Amino acid sequence: MAAVLLYNIEKSKAIKIKLLCRQFFIEAYEVPKEDYGKKLSFILGLSDDDSEEAFEDFGEEMLYLADIPDSFLPLFLNQLKRKKAPVSLKAVKTDVNISFTSAQLYSELVAEREAIAQGKRAHEQ
Repeated sequence: MAAVLLYNIEKSKAIKIKLLCRQFFIEAYEVPKEDYGKKLSFILGLSDDDSEEAFEDFGEEMLYLADIPDSFLPLFLNQLKRKKAPVSLKAVKTDVNISFTSAQLYSELVAEREAIAQGKRAHEQ
């Protein structure tokens, strides 16, 4: 099931994103802060592991895009811009990040953004 997890999105922007998701037949969920220490797989209903890790709260906007077909992804992202609902931190579900907590995903995205800004790689291969 295609889904978008929304984090810290201001109400009017969240409405735009949810309407866009509905047009693409994508589920949209606003993740409450108390779930930031739970694994993304649990939040998406893909795992029964409801264990929770300690986490640092974050206030920056973030989207997690899960199982959105490759053919829809560029169009979906363009529509976010067109509808004036851009979100700078975005991640697409991978085999690696699905086991992250929301807080871990946020930390990874911030590290990647900082590395790019410095002209470096976030991860060595």
